Amino acid sequence: MLNVFYALVTVFAWGTWLAPSQHVPMKGQQTRTFYVTLAVLLTAIVIAFFKGFQGLTLGTAWLPFVGGVIWALSGLSAFVGTQRLGMAKAFGIWSPLNIIVSILWGIILFGEFLHTGTLNIVLAVVSFMVIIGGILMIIFSGSEGDAKKQSGAALYGYLGALGAGIGWASYFIPIRISGLSMWVAMLPLAAGMFAGGAVICIVSKSSLHLEKPSHYMRVLSTGLLWTAGNYCALLMMQHLGTGKGFTIAQLCVVVNALLGVFWEHTPRPGTRAAYLALAGVVVATIGAAVLGNLK
Repeated sequence: MLNVFYALVTVFAWGTWLAPSQHVPMKGQQTRTFYVTLAVLLTAIVIAFFKGFQGLTLGTAWLPFVGGVIWALSGLSAFVGTQRLGMAKAFGIWSPLNIIVSILWGIILFGEFLHTGTLNIVLAVVSFMVIIGGILMIIFSGSEGDAKKQSGAALYGYLGALGAGIGWASYFIPIRISGLSMWVAMLPLAAGMFAGGAVICIVSKSSLHLEKPSHYMRVLSTGLLWTAGNYCALLMMQHLGTGKGFTIAQLCVVVNALLGVFWEHTPRPGTRAAYLALAGVVVATIGAAVLGNLK
């Protein structure tokens, strides 16, 4: 039952974390990145006092810190993607890519999946094709009646979603190389996330001012939701294993797609675009589930 609780929190938190701040008006997504990473850092500091700092030194902290910077750049890409494409489509593109890219990194850098049977290889190839097919369904679902958005600004949305798919599947690599446990590495990771978010704001000369006091809490709550999902995902992976835990966590794409269609109305519910986007999410998730559980 505890594993079920961890799974539910992870899927719900990671499926909804973008929603609270999605419609907060701001001049650029750099501001959103700053406040989200601030919330993650504050939470990591509190957790670190309870979990301890065993093995954490300047020599071991710099790699997770770099991972945090990669996360911040990926977060900015994700916010651009959701702003231009809507949550359902952007999330449906980058979530399956997270699994694909992370498995490729495992093969290239850590020699994973090289000594497996023919059946597993066939299933892996089929899974990749299914995932790509699902992503194409999401991409080409379109938003009916919005041709200008599809031909112009949507290009940046697709690039943002692709950047999030690659970046969020890569930020864990420095952590793994460091040899630190994820619990200990979360503090320098969060520090890197915040530093990256702050530098992005400084370079872009983005204002941190929001129109209403309630907007600050809405943007910070986005970071808190991501952090809650992250820690519960760690607990779930600790009990179920990384492969199964990571696969279950990716079911958040279903929650996000439902929010995007039925709450954000992007695309509008009941339209062909909405049905195609949701079908693409289901197809990509099935492919990711099979791929994530291969030995």
